[in-house]
Amino acid sequence: MSKGQLLRQALGKERPLLAIGAFDAFTARMAAPAGFHAVYLGSFAAAASMCGLPDFGLLSATEMADHMRRLSAATPLPCIADADTGYGNPLNVQRTVRLYEGAGVAAMHIEDQITPKKCGHIAGKQVVPASEMVQKIRAAVAARQDPAFIIIARTDARAVTGLDDAIARCRAYAEAGADALFVDAPETPEEVARVGRELASTGKKLVFNAARTGKTPFLKAAKVGELGFDIMLFPIEPLLAAYPVMKEVMATIRRDGAADAMADRLAKFTEINEVVGLSDYYKAERDFITG
Repeated sequence: MSKGQLLRQALGKERPLLAIGAFDAFTARMAAPAGFHAVYLGSFAAAASMCGLPDFGLLSATEMADHMRRLSAATPLPCIADADTGYGNPLNVQRTVRLYEGAGVAAMHIEDQITPKKCGHIAGKQVVPASEMVQKIRAAVAARQDPAFIIIARTDARAVTGLDDAIARCRAYAEAGADALFVDAPETPEEVARVGRELASTGKKLVFNAARTGKTPFLKAAKVGELGFDIMLFPIEPLLAAYPVMKEVMATIRRDGAADAMADRLAKFTEINEVVGLSDYYKAERDFITG
């Protein structure tokens, strides 16, 4: 079964499908034991974890694809990946589709911002004409090798040209062949409900971004499903959780010269080894090296 087929199968397991954001391969590896059916690989977390950079369109398609390859290899779950603007014109989009499919992801979303893009929840975004994005979607659909690979069309128009335009754009992207639609950063529960209601007629899967520090209101999964959404992304929550603990342990060691004051909050060495599958490597060593 291809990765795209795995994701389509996962969509039948829950509504909305909860996709947990992974910022590195270790995080991705934790997702299946935690009970998730899908992983999300976003550019915000990738830029921060790989390069210590903001989500400002600074990473290239190949940098992102290499990162996606490591993360998708670390988990048996299907991965939904952020492809920013597709990294250029429709020809660049086609190459991006091939790179991402080759990296082992099951779906990718491209957005209608200008290049370089900005994080969907920060100021200063600009969008391209809808007609330009339509051509990118058509190119992406034509480029995929696996017909089950999911092309998600994202619009960032809500903060630029308004919700009416964002919804109209998604209808055009649906007609261009996108498999799923993603209006980023609606700002009220009423706007979220309107997106779900008005885009239901397209027959496409709908994506909701649950980024906790963004502009979108906090809604629980049950409510998001009721409003008509099929996929719920939690793009940076593990990163948000890791940061304060890492900051605290660094401050503690700097202050005390030891981590003793935080011992009860630190994982055991054996727990980390269990996550990364150390026992499997000991077995392989016995089977193939030591005899």
